[in-house]
Amino acid sequence: MKKILSIAVASFLVLIFSGCANNKTTTVPKFTLSQSIWKSIDGGADWQVKNKGEGKANIKEMDILSLAFNPYDKNNIYVGLRSGGILETIDGGETWKFMNYTSEKVYGLALSPADGRTLYASGVWQGTGKMFKTQDRGENWTEIYTSPSAGPLIISLAIDPKNSNIIYATTSEKEAIKSMDGGTTWRNILLADEPIIKIVLDSKNSNLIYFLATTGKVLRSKDAGVSFEDISGKISGDFFSFSRRGFTSIETDPTRADYVYLAGEAGILMSKDSGETWQEILALNNPENFPIKALAINPKNPNEMVYAMNQATYKSVDGGKTWKTFQFDNKMKANILEYNPTEGTELYIGFTK
Repeated sequence: MKKILSIAVASFLVLIFSGCANNKTTTVPKFTLSQSIWKSIDGGADWQVKNKGEGKANIKEMDILSLAFNPYDKNNIYVGLRSGGILETIDGGETWKFMNYTSEKVYGLALSPADGRTLYASGVWQGTGKMFKTQDRGENWTEIYTSPSAGPLIISLAIDPKNSNIIYATTSEKEAIKSMDGGTTWRNILLADEPIIKIVLDSKNSNLIYFLATTGKVLRSKDAGVSFEDISGKISGDFFSFSRRGFTSIETDPTRADYVYLAGEAGILMSKDSGETWQEILALNNPENFPIKALAINPKNPNEMVYAMNQATYKSVDGGKTWKTFQFDNKMKANILEYNPTEGTELYIGFTK
């Protein structure tokens, strides 16, 4: 009887100590990132820094270049970095982890609207610009495009929201390329006069696409990239002159067809007819002194918009007639600003040095 009791006690102690050992080995390391990512849950009236991480920290000083949101899970967001790869959160930014992605300079980041698991990312591997795809939320990546040599970069990515197999991308070599099969094959659809920094599609008509170039010029395609038109000449008037100032941001209205917005050193312009005519939305500050870096339109209310300059954001709920301001306690400069597309109250802003 004593022998049986001794064995039982020994077994119990083994279980206790083995459990302690397992708890020790499964402790997840935590780290604090730079104040590069902020979140607002009240439409941009107030902001909180979101810089807590778990797991292995690739870097801690971050420059934010791109954002991608899961259309099926508002708490699942991806952030592309100038160095360090890609960050992911599954709890709305409360904690971040670095994905299994080792390339640098993630200028382009796009999540498939079809499944919420397929992610496309541009990057630089051994000095060469490349594009990668994962279909299992980053567990495995496949290279789907490469530049011919070291130097050229893939600057921007966009996916057709009505057909997830159609992908557009642009390179620093002034090319615009298109895939019809989820990145398996590509074709060149445009060789521009200068690099294109952003592509946006009309929210109601996927054949209507706008391309913003480095000097602020705007190209438009009404047939999904078959033909292009330079509509910069339509952007004229006392409020604008290409000879002295331009645009760095272009957005389409998430709820209204044919609405497109431009923002930058020339201020904010809006077109209601696919870029044929334009009108000025007066910014609160002089954009020549502090150029507007990013503009976001509320996906639930088109009269609500937010723009970013340096260390401040400006919010309007009446289509730009009046603005409310917010000052960030941050030495970096705003680089990207986006609403969570499934929410009308959540915004994320990313800063760079």
